Amino acid sequence: MTQTRTRFAPSPSGFLHLGNARTALFAFLFAKHTGGRFILRIEDTDLERIVAGSEVGILQDLKWLKLEWDEGPDRGGPLGPYRCSERMHIYEAQLKRIQKETRVYRCFCSPDQLDQDRKLLSSQKKVIKYVGRCLNLSEAQATEKAKTTPYVWRMHVPEGAPVAIEDIVRGHVEMQRDVLGDFVIFRSTGVPVFLFQNAIDDALQEMTHVIRGEDHLSNTFRQVLIYDALKLKVPTFSHLPMIGAEDGGKLSKRLGSLSIKELREEGFLPQGITNYLALLGWSPGDTAVTGEKFNLEELGKAFDLNRVHKGRALFDFQKLRFLNQQHLHDLNLDQLLELAPCKLLDWSAEWKSAIELVKHDAATVNDLYKVESFLNKPSFDQNEAAQKILKTDNARKALEMGISEFKTKVHQNPAVEISLKESIQSVGKAIGLKGKDLFFPFRVAITGVEAGPELIPLAKILGAPEVQSRLEKAFEYSKA
Repeated sequence: MTQTRTRFAPSPSGFLHLGNARTALFAFLFAKHTGGRFILRIEDTDLERIVAGSEVGILQDLKWLKLEWDEGPDRGGPLGPYRCSERMHIYEAQLKRIQKETRVYRCFCSPDQLDQDRKLLSSQKKVIKYVGRCLNLSEAQATEKAKTTPYVWRMHVPEGAPVAIEDIVRGHVEMQRDVLGDFVIFRSTGVPVFLFQNAIDDALQEMTHVIRGEDHLSNTFRQVLIYDALKLKVPTFSHLPMIGAEDGGKLSKRLGSLSIKELREEGFLPQGITNYLALLGWSPGDTAVTGEKFNLEELGKAFDLNRVHKGRALFDFQKLRFLNQQHLHDLNLDQLLELAPCKLLDWSAEWKSAIELVKHDAATVNDLYKVESFLNKPSFDQNEAAQKILKTDNARKALEMGISEFKTKVHQNPAVEISLKESIQSVGKAIGLKGKDLFFPFRVAITGVEAGPELIPLAKILGAPEVQSRLEKAFEYSKA
């Protein structure tokens, strides 16, 4: 039985964004599910699009996501090279082969001519394709003209039966040949175009399955013609649904260009990201039975391309946060501290307790750092809600009495959390306050905001002198 071979073939033209990461993930998972091999190939022949440092960044992101490849530019393998710029001799040899096997011809049409052709066809409401201007040049004419005029190589698409593929996701898909037109396979610069290079590499590197976004579907029919002309084995295709916004429309520029690097900087975990991306277009089955939380190993066991759906996958940022939170909760306190080391030197001794206080509410690593705002002294000047709470007679009375009670009780019992709790209770009974009217003045006095972590455990972390200082500061502010 032939071993499954899948690949991820990014262009080093920028960061690894969500769509490409999902493609890599699906190819990786299918290889793992079938006991196959996952190959990384860098498509770096389009020099104008290459961004310095991009290749290194892509490899780092893939490794961070734990999408480890079996063959690639840094690891080698039996069917390399794995960087397309190092395979130019292969493409040139295949160009010579295809020139012998089918009708391939030089095209001398300038960009302006081609643009005029497209506009004319569009105005006539005809299919936009190459008009065949250079198709019937004789070999002698083409050879002579090539001495002075730049040209590309085009592959002729003769009349015939529709070009068809059997796609695992989309089923039987076909396209009429007269829609395809004669297409470019080599540029005037001597560099192959993507669809030619890509098809040659997939065939010669023995890819059994090509998994990619549906935006590549139109290329696939032309690639099938290349495979057929060169008598190369056609891989099995799976064209994944595009990722859209929650409302079914296009992703916003922010989400559409969201990179793995940005998500990492925002505090997302690799296991949270891969879990969510796997569910963008794939279903594990009855989620009432399976649930939706999976680690990478579990995904590899469960993944099946037959469960990838055709419809657009809707990106839900809140669901990403929710799943990330589930994985964050799996980490013990030491692991959390490793991910979120203390940045406030004055609070380094209390940092472990502070993280433990907020870990259950955190969805990302960055959320853990929100506790910093509660460790720092509060400011009321820019917070209208806090001002509204403190600038009341009840708040002033509660704080004044609370400070007195707290001083007495903390002197009797140094356990600040007990002293603060009993002080608030005493104030409530003495002046007839309860609920928000009683607790909000103390919460705002200590934290500066109406919502946040539990107040009594936070007070224990802050310590009695700090709690007293904040209560006194808030009381003075309430009188001003």
